[in-house]
Amino acid sequence: MRGAAGVANERAVVCPSSIQLDLFLDSRAVVLANEVVTALLARDAARAQERLDEMKRDAHDHPGLPALSTLVSALAQWRMPAREPAQIALLVAQLESEFGPAAEAGLGLEAPLFLAPFFRELAAAADGLSYDRGNPTAYRAALCLRCGDFSDAEQAALAVANWSETPDALHWLTLARYRLHGVDAARASLFALAWREPNRLATVLTELSDELLDRQWLAFERACDWDDIREADLPSWFPAWYLVEHPAAGKDLADASFPDAAPAQAARLLVRLFDMERQGNSRTLVGLRACLRDLNPGLFSLYMARRAVQHR
Repeated sequence: MRGAAGVANERAVVCPSSIQLDLFLDSRAVVLANEVVTALLARDAARAQERLDEMKRDAHDHPGLPALSTLVSALAQWRMPAREPAQIALLVAQLESEFGPAAEAGLGLEAPLFLAPFFRELAAAADGLSYDRGNPTAYRAALCLRCGDFSDAEQAALAVANWSETPDALHWLTLARYRLHGVDAARASLFALAWREPNRLATVLTELSDELLDRQWLAFERACDWDDIREADLPSWFPAWYLVEHPAAGKDLADASFPDAAPAQAARLLVRLFDMERQGNSRTLVGLRACLRDLNPGLFSLYMARRAVQHR
């Protein structure tokens, strides 16, 4: 005759505890979710759907299920658009507003790996299409940046008519050249963008996420009061301030197109001033410095303070 302890032990073997059952179900849910993710990254829509159906049946309360469902549907329903900017722009908007957030929620750090092929296909559809100011997200340069094809993005940006005067092209060119070669290669287009569309500079600096550039921007804001400059126009003065602090960067602007506005003309003056300083042409220096003072007294004071430090 078995004792009570023996019966209890037998029951423990036959009937798993609720904790064991929960661990088993959790493990099953994780395995299924990982298999859905693997299929999504392999762009295997059929397999992704099969594993998703299993998740809905065996792990219906998994927190990632809604996001993964969105991604499986996106992959299954994806069709290449017509080679027309408005249609491409609509798909970009869908990727940004619907598929992108779902990818971040369901795939985490692997989200870019899932999204890149969609943007690459859109970039292929946009190949050869002219820049459409009304649909900038549909232009090939913007799409190549989204899928990491930075060399193609650079070439597409340079293909925009009057790219050196077009903010979208300068934006794309800055990002592409920074990713390819670093901040030195991107400086000229960044400065040109600051002159052409100053309110976009903060966005570009955020996208670049360059620690040194961020520190330089903070230093620029604190350099003086800038009282006579409207806040909206302040970023356009960043290039001139940068040249005051880093005169050697003037060589990056050898082929720059300087707009007629005061911030760009101040930068152009500084490039000439540095050249005259090297030549020792004092008479020309006096005239150029007077022009700089007229354009921006605060910047002129900073410039003269740096000259005084250098010649002590």
